[in-house]
Amino acid sequence: MRIISLLLLVIAILFKTSILNHPLISNNLIRYFFAFSLGLFVYAYLKPHVDLFFANKQALTTEFIEKTIPELTNKNVYLYSADMPFKPNAFAIKKKKPSIFIDRSLINQLSTNELRFVLLHEYSHLKDNDSLKMHLASLSAFALVPFAFFIIIPIIKLPSDALPLTMVIILLVSIYFLGLMLNFKYKRNIELKCDRCASNYVDDSDIKSVFQKLIDLNIFNHKKRSALSSHPSLDERLDNLNISIEDADL
Repeated sequence: MRIISLLLLVIAILFKTSILNHPLISNNLIRYFFAFSLGLFVYAYLKPHVDLFFANKQALTTEFIEKTIPELTNKNVYLYSADMPFKPNAFAIKKKKPSIFIDRSLINQLSTNELRFVLLHEYSHLKDNDSLKMHLASLSAFALVPFAFFIIIPIIKLPSDALPLTMVIILLVSIYFLGLMLNFKYKRNIELKCDRCASNYVDDSDIKSVFQKLIDLNIFNHKKRSALSSHPSLDERLDNLNISIEDADL
Protein backbone atom coordinates (compact mmCIF):
# COMPACT_ATOMS: atom_id res chain seq x y z
CA MET A 1 0.00 0.00 0.00
CA ARG A 2 2.80 2.46 0.82
CA ILE A 3 4.57 1.85 -2.48
CA ILE A 4 1.33 2.20 -4.45
CA SER A 5 0.33 5.41 -2.63
CA LEU A 6 3.78 6.93 -3.15
CA LEU A 7 3.79 6.00 -6.84
CA LEU A 8 0.32 7.52 -7.39
CA LEU A 9 1.33 10.72 -5.57
CA VAL A 10 4.51 11.06 -7.64
CA ILE A 11 2.51 10.64 -10.88
CA ALA A 12 -0.05 13.20 -9.67
CA ILE A 13 2.70 15.70 -8.83
CA LEU A 14 4.31 15.18 -12.25
CA PHE A 15 0.99 16.00 -13.93
CA LYS A 16 0.32 18.91 -11.57
CA THR A 17 3.71 20.47 -12.35
CA SER A 18 3.21 19.82 -16.10
CA ILE A 19 6.24 17.55 -16.31
CA LEU A 20 3.77 14.98 -17.61
CA ASN A 21 0.78 15.94 -19.71
CA HIS A 22 -1.87 14.43 -21.95
CA PRO A 23 -4.48 16.21 -24.08
CA LEU A 24 -7.34 14.17 -22.57
CA ILE A 25 -6.35 14.97 -18.99
CA SER A 26 -7.73 18.34 -17.87
CA ASN A 27 -6.67 20.45 -14.91
CA ASN A 28 -9.77 19.35 -13.00
CA LEU A 29 -8.89 15.69 -13.55
CA ILE A 30 -5.37 16.36 -12.29
CA ARG A 31 -6.76 18.18 -9.27
CA TYR A 32 -8.99 15.30 -8.20
CA PHE A 33 -6.36 12.67 -8.94
CA PHE A 34 -3.93 14.62 -6.78
CA ALA A 35 -6.50 14.83 -3.94
CA PHE A 36 -7.08 11.07 -4.07
CA SER A 37 -3.39 10.16 -4.19
CA LEU A 38 -2.53 12.61 -1.40
CA GLY A 39 -5.28 11.19 0.81
CA LEU A 40 -4.06 7.65 0.20
CA PHE A 41 -0.47 8.73 0.95
CA VAL A 42 -1.52 10.33 4.25
CA TYR A 43 -3.33 7.15 5.25
CA ALA A 44 -0.43 4.87 4.34
CA TYR A 45 2.43 6.93 5.82
CA LEU A 46 1.08 9.29 8.47
CA LYS A 47 -1.97 7.70 10.10
CA PRO A 48 0.01 4.74 11.53
CA HIS A 49 2.01 7.27 13.56
CA VAL A 50 -0.90 9.23 15.04
CA ASP A 51 0.00 7.83 18.47
CA LEU A 52 3.01 10.18 18.52
CA PHE A 53 0.53 12.85 19.68
CA PHE A 54 -0.56 10.79 22.70
CA ALA A 55 0.88 11.46 26.13
CA ASN A 56 2.06 8.75 28.54
CA LYS A 57 1.68 5.91 26.06
CA GLN A 58 2.24 2.55 27.73
CA ALA A 59 1.85 -1.06 26.62
CA LEU A 60 -0.85 -2.90 28.54
CA THR A 61 0.60 -5.67 30.66
CA THR A 62 0.18 -9.35 29.91
CA GLU A 63 -1.58 -9.71 33.25
CA PHE A 64 -4.12 -7.03 32.29
CA ILE A 65 -4.76 -8.62 28.91
CA GLU A 66 -5.19 -12.11 30.35
CA LYS A 67 -7.64 -10.80 32.95
CA THR A 68 -9.62 -8.39 30.78
CA ILE A 69 -9.50 -9.78 27.25
CA PRO A 70 -8.08 -13.32 27.31
CA GLU A 71 -9.41 -13.71 23.75
CA LEU A 72 -6.51 -11.53 22.55
CA THR A 73 -3.77 -13.17 24.60
CA ASN A 74 -2.31 -15.13 21.70
CA LYS A 75 -3.30 -12.72 18.94
CA ASN A 76 -0.76 -10.81 16.89
CA VAL A 77 -1.80 -7.42 18.26
CA TYR A 78 -0.32 -4.79 20.60
CA LEU A 79 -2.49 -3.01 23.16
CA TYR A 80 -1.65 0.41 24.61
CA SER A 81 -3.10 2.90 27.05
CA ALA A 82 -2.51 6.63 26.61
CA ASP A 83 -3.81 10.08 27.49
CA MET A 84 -5.55 11.20 24.31
CA PRO A 85 -6.22 14.82 23.35
CA PHE A 86 -9.75 16.25 23.09
CA LYS A 87 -11.79 13.35 24.53
CA PRO A 88 -11.41 9.72 25.66
CA ASN A 89 -11.50 7.23 22.83
CA ALA A 90 -10.40 3.81 21.64
CA PHE A 91 -9.31 2.91 18.13
CA ALA A 92 -7.24 0.45 16.10
CA ILE A 93 -4.45 1.19 13.61
CA LYS A 94 -2.11 -0.87 11.48
CA LYS A 95 1.55 -0.22 12.29
CA LYS A 96 4.38 -2.73 11.87
CA LYS A 97 2.11 -4.79 14.07
CA PRO A 98 -1.66 -4.23 14.46
CA SER A 99 -2.29 -2.06 17.52
CA ILE A 100 -5.22 -1.01 19.69
CA PHE A 101 -5.10 2.22 21.71
CA ILE A 102 -7.45 3.09 24.55
CA ASP A 103 -7.60 6.22 26.66
CA ARG A 104 -6.42 5.66 30.21
CA SER A 105 -9.55 7.24 31.65
CA LEU A 106 -11.67 4.54 29.97
CA ILE A 107 -9.60 1.85 31.65
CA ASN A 108 -10.26 3.53 34.99
CA GLN A 109 -13.99 4.03 34.47
CA LEU A 110 -15.12 0.90 32.64
CA SER A 111 -15.61 -2.52 34.20
CA THR A 112 -13.74 -5.58 32.96
CA ASN A 113 -16.59 -6.74 30.72
CA GLU A 114 -17.22 -3.22 29.45
CA LEU A 115 -13.56 -2.95 28.49
CA ARG A 116 -13.77 -6.35 26.81
CA PHE A 117 -16.62 -5.11 24.63
CA VAL A 118 -14.76 -1.92 23.61
CA LEU A 119 -11.45 -3.65 22.89
CA LEU A 120 -12.98 -6.56 20.99
CA HIS A 121 -14.94 -4.05 18.90
CA GLU A 122 -11.60 -2.49 17.94
CA TYR A 123 -10.04 -5.90 17.34
CA SER A 124 -12.80 -6.64 14.82
CA HIS A 125 -11.68 -3.53 12.91
CA LEU A 126 -8.13 -4.89 12.80
CA LYS A 127 -9.11 -8.43 11.90
CA ASP A 128 -11.14 -7.30 8.89
CA ASN A 129 -8.80 -4.46 7.85
CA ASP A 130 -11.69 -2.01 8.22
CA SER A 131 -9.52 1.09 8.41
CA LEU A 132 -8.25 0.65 4.86
CA LYS A 133 -11.73 -0.20 3.53
CA MET A 134 -13.30 2.90 5.12
CA HIS A 135 -10.50 5.17 3.96
CA LEU A 136 -10.77 3.96 0.38
CA ALA A 137 -14.56 4.38 0.53
CA SER A 138 -14.16 7.99 1.68
CA LEU A 139 -11.55 8.80 -0.94
CA SER A 140 -13.74 7.27 -3.63
CA ALA A 141 -16.81 9.25 -2.54
CA PHE A 142 -15.04 12.60 -2.13
CA ALA A 143 -12.50 12.44 -4.97
CA LEU A 144 -13.14 9.65 -7.46
CA VAL A 145 -16.81 10.45 -8.14
CA PRO A 146 -16.00 14.03 -9.26
CA PHE A 147 -13.01 12.56 -11.10
CA ALA A 148 -15.41 10.29 -13.05
CA PHE A 149 -17.68 13.26 -13.78
CA PHE A 150 -14.85 15.21 -15.37
CA ILE A 151 -14.02 12.22 -17.56
CA ILE A 152 -17.62 11.69 -18.66
CA ILE A 153 -18.73 15.30 -19.16
CA PRO A 154 -16.39 16.10 -22.10
CA ILE A 155 -17.52 12.88 -23.81
CA ILE A 156 -21.26 13.50 -23.59
CA LYS A 157 -22.88 16.55 -25.17
CA LEU A 158 -24.41 18.77 -22.50
CA PRO A 159 -27.64 20.59 -23.43
CA SER A 160 -27.25 24.27 -24.22
CA ASP A 161 -30.71 25.32 -23.00
CA ALA A 162 -30.83 26.62 -19.45
CA LEU A 163 -33.54 24.31 -18.08
CA PRO A 164 -32.13 20.99 -19.37
CA LEU A 165 -28.62 22.09 -18.35
CA THR A 166 -29.85 22.93 -14.86
CA MET A 167 -31.53 19.52 -14.58
CA VAL A 168 -28.29 17.78 -15.60
CA ILE A 169 -26.33 19.76 -13.01
CA ILE A 170 -28.88 18.88 -10.32
CA LEU A 171 -28.64 15.21 -11.33
CA LEU A 172 -24.83 15.23 -11.10
CA VAL A 173 -24.87 16.96 -7.70
CA SER A 174 -27.49 14.49 -6.46
CA ILE A 175 -25.35 11.55 -7.58
CA TYR A 176 -22.36 13.07 -5.76
CA PHE A 177 -24.27 13.47 -2.50
CA LEU A 178 -25.74 9.99 -2.89
CA GLY A 179 -22.18 8.70 -3.09
CA LEU A 180 -21.31 10.55 0.11
CA MET A 181 -24.36 9.15 1.89
CA LEU A 182 -23.53 5.60 0.77
CA ASN A 183 -19.97 6.09 2.01
CA PHE A 184 -21.17 7.02 5.50
CA LYS A 185 -23.77 4.24 5.50
CA TYR A 186 -20.98 1.79 4.70
CA LYS A 187 -18.99 3.09 7.68
CA ARG A 188 -22.00 2.76 9.99
CA ASN A 189 -22.52 -0.83 8.84
CA ILE A 190 -18.90 -1.61 9.68
CA GLU A 191 -19.40 -0.21 13.20
CA LEU A 192 -22.50 -2.38 13.61
CA LYS A 193 -20.52 -5.41 12.43
CA CYS A 194 -17.87 -4.75 15.08
CA ASP A 195 -20.55 -4.39 17.77
CA ARG A 196 -21.97 -7.78 16.81
CA CYS A 197 -18.55 -9.37 17.01
CA ALA A 198 -17.81 -7.93 20.45
CA SER A 199 -21.29 -8.76 21.78
CA ASN A 200 -20.50 -12.48 21.54
CA TYR A 201 -18.23 -12.16 24.56
CA VAL A 202 -20.27 -10.05 27.02
CA ASP A 203 -23.79 -9.89 28.43
CA ASP A 204 -26.46 -7.45 27.28
CA SER A 205 -26.32 -5.68 30.65
CA ASP A 206 -22.63 -4.89 30.11
CA ILE A 207 -23.36 -3.54 26.63
CA LYS A 208 -26.08 -1.26 28.00
CA SER A 209 -23.84 0.04 30.76
CA VAL A 210 -20.85 0.67 28.48
CA PHE A 211 -23.00 2.68 26.07
CA GLN A 212 -24.32 4.72 28.99
CA LYS A 213 -20.78 5.52 30.14
CA LEU A 214 -19.63 6.40 26.62
CA ILE A 215 -22.58 8.77 26.32
CA ASP A 216 -21.75 10.33 29.69
CA LEU A 217 -18.19 10.87 28.47
CA ASN A 218 -19.56 12.55 25.31
CA ILE A 219 -17.81 10.05 23.04
CA PHE A 220 -20.87 9.75 20.82
CA ASN A 221 -24.33 11.24 20.58
CA HIS A 222 -27.27 9.77 22.47
CA LYS A 223 -29.75 8.88 19.75
CA LYS A 224 -29.47 11.39 16.92
CA ARG A 225 -27.39 11.12 13.79
CA SER A 226 -27.37 12.63 10.31
CA ALA A 227 -27.14 10.90 6.95
CA LEU A 228 -23.48 11.96 6.92
CA SER A 229 -22.63 10.42 10.30
CA SER A 230 -19.87 7.81 10.39
CA HIS A 231 -21.30 6.10 13.49
CA PRO A 232 -24.79 4.65 14.08
CA SER A 233 -27.17 6.12 16.63
CA LEU A 234 -27.69 4.42 19.97
CA ASP A 235 -31.06 3.10 18.81
CA GLU A 236 -29.46 1.51 15.75
CA ARG A 237 -26.65 -0.05 17.77
CA LEU A 238 -28.95 -1.58 20.35
CA ASP A 239 -31.42 -2.76 17.73
CA ASN A 240 -28.53 -4.31 15.79
CA LEU A 241 -27.71 -6.36 18.91
CA ASN A 242 -31.36 -7.28 19.55
CA ILE A 243 -31.31 -5.38 22.83
CA SER A 244 -34.61 -3.84 23.82
CA ILE A 245 -34.51 -0.04 23.57
CA GLU A 246 -37.18 0.27 26.25
CA ASP A 247 -35.13 -1.74 28.70
CA ALA A 248 -31.88 0.06 28.03
CA ASP A 249 -32.72 3.05 30.26
CA LEU A 250 -30.30 5.29 28.39
